[in-house]
Amino acid sequence: MLSISALTIKKTITLFVLVGPASMIPIFLAATEGLDLRGKVRFARTIGLSVTVALLVATFLGMPILGLLGVSLGAMQIGGGIIVLLLAIAMVLGKESTFKGSPSVTTENGVREAAIVPLAIPLLAGPAAFSYVMGNSAWLTYADLIHVVMPILLVGFACWITFHLACQAETRIRQSTLDVVERVGGFILAAMAVEMMATGLRGLFPMLASS
Repeated sequence: MLSISALTIKKTITLFVLVGPASMIPIFLAATEGLDLRGKVRFARTIGLSVTVALLVATFLGMPILGLLGVSLGAMQIGGGIIVLLLAIAMVLGKESTFKGSPSVTTENGVREAAIVPLAIPLLAGPAAFSYVMGNSAWLTYADLIHVVMPILLVGFACWITFHLACQAETRIRQSTLDVVERVGGFILAAMAVEMMATGLRGLFPMLASS
């Protein structure tokens, strides 16, 4: 039981770093611009749930689906990297409002709701996180499901808490500070995107890894 606990902790830490909810706070605030506090809190909960569901689906159905569609993991990494790079460029140029994924949804009551794409997928639950959970999805006994499923549940909960706290703190942060954080976040996100695409290219063309 101790080994399962240690493995669960190790996987949780690794997956949390790969998902990186803290680095996505500027994007979350940009995506929820114009929403009231209640709407932002609800969206934070939706993001946490969406990340959890996406990672669970990738864990148990990811490899079979990719195989059925004839899509390699490397191709998925490159595609996700391109999307992330486009968003990073928009953030650096201050044009993130034109790149918030799917159009915002207006409910029957006229209330605007933010879209979960691309924040939940592929920025949080992206190629790096997908490839990690797919590669660590093997289980032989029901006890093994603890270290397969629990890290995903914990990271999804961490995403919810992170963005929930960001909602509460936003009113105490000056807009100029948010702008600076957003630009810096864009640079970091661009580097992450290039790394995603490089990993995908090495997967598609193994000869690049040896060069």
